[in-house]
Amino acid sequence: MMNNFYCIWVRTGFENKFIEKIQSLFDSAPDEKNGKLHCIGKQIRLRSGKEFIDPLLPGYIFWETDNLSRIQDIKDEEGFIDFLPNDNGIKPLSAKDTELVTSFLKYGSVIPILNVQFDVNDRIVIVDGLFKGMEGFISDVNRSNKRINFEVTLMNGKRILSLSYQELQKNENNK
Repeated sequence: MMNNFYCIWVRTGFENKFIEKIQSLFDSAPDEKNGKLHCIGKQIRLRSGKEFIDPLLPGYIFWETDNLSRIQDIKDEEGFIDFLPNDNGIKPLSAKDTELVTSFLKYGSVIPILNVQFDVNDRIVIVDGLFKGMEGFISDVNRSNKRINFEVTLMNGKRILSLSYQELQKNENNK
């Protein structure tokens, strides 16, 4: 059976510290089966060529669990703001939101730089990975910074995901 996912809203910039502290608390009591915390990252490449990891959804941590006995520990941790969606207590993510989160996690905790090509009409085509075939969700392509903005729906709201891309040269045989 699959665990539920809950969304924890924390202060931006506190995601990794929050996970380190709470996950080690969870792991110190393995019999409790407290689950796993996830902060989905994205690999970013600057114009200078420098690369780093940034949160895909800043301030959002996803808790995969069926045991909510440690909620107070989470609420007491520095940086905690609320559980989302924050209407009437703590609720697991909907099936659709869970599907989105698990699709991100299939690729590990960090989404790599996307491989793209531009087709004959100068439209962007994602060559592989998680976002392949999702061109319809692209809201913006910034060629100078090599970023693609995707619009996704999460917890009944639109979220913009900004991802780095690299252009793959077209193979002459694929004309």
